[in-house]
Order: sequence, then C-alpha cells, then structure tokens
Amino acid sequence: MADPHASEDRFVALVLQIVTWAQRNTRGLVLGIGAAAILVFAVKYYVDFKQRVHVAAATEMLNLRYQLQTGTPDQVIEQLRAYLLQFSGTSYAREARVLLAHSLLLSNRAAEAIEPARQAMDDLGDDVLSLRAAFLAAAAYEEVGDTTAAIDVYREIGRRTDFRVQKSRALEAAARLLSARGDAAAAAAIYDELAEITPEAAPARPYYEMRAAELRAKEAAILATQELGTGESGTEGG
Repeated sequence: MADPHASEDRFVALVLQIVTWAQRNTRGLVLGIGAAAILVFAVKYYVDFKQRVHVAAATEMLNLRYQLQTGTPDQVIEQLRAYLLQFSGTSYAREARVLLAHSLLLSNRAAEAIEPARQAMDDLGDDVLSLRAAFLAAAAYEEVGDTTAAIDVYREIGRRTDFRVQKSRALEAAARLLSARGDAAAAAAIYDELAEITPEAAPARPYYEMRAAELRAKEAAILATQELGTGESGTEGG
C-alpha cells in the first residue's frame, strides 16, 4: 500500500520547485503571460473584425440587390466595382462579380463582363452561382464574337454539371454555335448526347434525334459535293 505521507511530500517538493523556478524566472514569466494575453487579444480582435466585415458585406449586398431590382444596371455598375474593392475577401464577392457581369451585359458592355464572369466561374461546380457565372461568361463571349470561347464554356458546363436542365441548355447552345459556323458533325454529336440524357417520353428527345439526323445529312451532302468537285477537277485536268 502506498504511503500517503510520501505522496504528500513529493507534492510539496514539486510545489517548492515551481515556486523556486518562478522566483528565478519572474521576468520571463511575466513576459510570457503578457505575450499570451496579447495573442489572445489579437485573435479575438481578428475574429471580431472578420465578423464586422461579414455583416457589413451582407448589409451592402442587400442594398445592391434592391437597387438592381428598382434601378437601372448602369447606376449600380460602379457601386459593384467599389464593393469588390472593399469586400473582395468575403463570401459575397462571387455574387458581386456575377451581378456585375450581368449588369454589364444588360448595359451592352459585353467585353467588360467577361472578366468578372470568368472570375466567378473559376470554381465551376453544381451550385447555382457558378452555373450562372458560366452562362454569363459564354453569353459575353458570344456578344463579342468569340465563338470558340463561348463553345468551350458551354461544353464545360455540359461536362461538369449534374443538373439536366442546365446541361441541356448549355449543350444546345454549343450545338447551335457549332452548326452556325459549319461544323455539322460536331453539332450532330452533341445532339446525340442531348438525346441520350433526355427521357424517352420527353418531347425534346425526338427533336434532338431529328436535328442530329439533319446535320449528318447536311454533312454528307457537303462531303459528296466536295468529292464531286474534286473528281470533276481531276477529269478536266486529265
């Protein structure tokens, strides 16, 4: 059985050692306590500051949303730019970029809308904000005549989103642009993909199948004409 007096003696000896150490290191101990207090204060101040910034960003965002609903896009564009300078590190920054891109597009300033839209869609995922940013970026590219970039964005949306409506909308836009620039084969392939992801009972499915068939027939006619022209040129040359 352990001797209680021996345990008590060890405890007393330990306390005396701590007291002796504290007496010898009083200055270091005071400095250490002071540094710890400053650190705690700094952390608390930073947390409070971040919370104040977050609240201010949320309040200003509510004001901007209201102005977009009641005013004109031109009136809010510069306010959104100022907002991004002040609150770029907050969770509301992406929404501000989306609103800025949307406002610029409505104001016929598509070239300026590309940068905020691209920044907002950098982390493109399934969330509504990312998808909206991506569609805005694609629309801006279309407006400035950069068809290749627009097709790339629409295809990226089609690859990465799991929402069938948004996927179909993006792929339809990509097929439309490909068809318009004469790439019937690539457009037909996208319409095939659209038919595959569309339920059999949906009215859109036969439409997609019809468009794919039309584009393939068009491509075949173009190839036949080219081959005929090549053959005739060869005959004349002979």
